[in-house]
Amino acid sequence: MGDFYLRITLAVLVILVLPLGTLFWWSARKDRQKTREQVDALAALVAPMGGRIAGREAGAPPSAQLVPPFEHIAYGLLNRLARVRRPRWDLAVDFQRGSWRVRVSEASMVKENATNRRTHHEHRIEVFTAQLPPTKICRRLHTDFLGRPLAPDTPLTQGAAAGRAPVTVAQRQGQWLRARLPAPADHEFAVFGADLSAAARMLNPQALEHLVTHAATLPHLLTFEGGLLYATEPSRIDPGTLMPTVDVLLGLLDRIPYARP
Repeated sequence: MGDFYLRITLAVLVILVLPLGTLFWWSARKDRQKTREQVDALAALVAPMGGRIAGREAGAPPSAQLVPPFEHIAYGLLNRLARVRRPRWDLAVDFQRGSWRVRVSEASMVKENATNRRTHHEHRIEVFTAQLPPTKICRRLHTDFLGRPLAPDTPLTQGAAAGRAPVTVAQRQGQWLRARLPAPADHEFAVFGADLSAAARMLNPQALEHLVTHAATLPHLLTFEGGLLYATEPSRIDPGTLMPTVDVLLGLLDRIPYARP
């Protein structure tokens, strides 16, 4: 009788575990294939510029000391309890675009809840600059993802992501103030800085016009800090859209006096 129940138990385990194992194997195989295709496309994209692709051996990007990966979903007690794999930097793309040195890094993290397990991705674009004054530029969103109007006082409409002082300002307890922008830039962006006079010199009429013209292509939040302009997006690196985004950022830097390192 004991052997009978043992065989039944083993059969049930095989019925339940084998499909699950097959699902995990197939999912991992698809992820590896997608990564190979992504790396090949990125290599072809940056090769004419003398660029290179590196894996985890590239390490963390310079701005990781200022803002860790998955800043809002990886840390704190509840987020740590849900983590299956800690955030890690998986991929780096280094290239020279004109006179600008650019690095694009991709990070991943695995979290799970009661119903599923999910791999999160984000990528960060960094451009090496002169030591410009700490400044954040945030797009103001006036509609949600369905196109419905947002209330004027919502955080997304107010550009609240720029209102948090960067670490280099917070550490020295410096002031962090919102800048006044002329129309139409004030409708599209919120800008905060540690030195509003310096921010005004950075964001001159030519720079503001460039921002407004290319608002739809820009990442949601741009940060000038520690000799970098960096922006983080909640997705993998897309070879099809990477260079247009980079070129818009470099176009902004070309219009900022003394931005070149």
